[in-house]
Amino acid sequence: MRYIPCWKQIGIAKDRYLELLHFCRQYPEWQMEANSLIGVHGMKMDGQPRGTRKHDPVAAAAERREQLMRKISLVDECARAIGKGEWYAAIIQNICMRKPYSQIDANLMPTSDRNAFFKKRREFFALIDEKKPD
Repeated sequence: MRYIPCWKQIGIAKDRYLELLHFCRQYPEWQMEANSLIGVHGMKMDGQPRGTRKHDPVAAAAERREQLMRKISLVDECARAIGKGEWYAAIIQNICMRKPYSQIDANLMPTSDRNAFFKKRREFFALIDEKKPD
């Protein structure tokens, strides 16, 4: 049997598939940045002039964290939707954390069938393609 790339099997362009893949691979970075923005504090008022620039670091951090949380939620929502959530951990590890199928803990998957895993992986990409705005 001849190999057919994932992007062809789900009917999207190769460039769109790569865009979605690299979007998902930023997941760990988004989580770290979102967690680092939790403790942002405002500037200490020491009586020194700061110019006319009005900048609120707390509001900027909250806005950035909200953007990151929307991206994280999109990936999580799509991963949980695959197989009623039973594939969530395996999908996140494989796609977002770059863990090869052979290194994913078998306890994280409902079955050890390789074909079933890759079918669910394709379903994930089809779903995130549908839900992610361009």
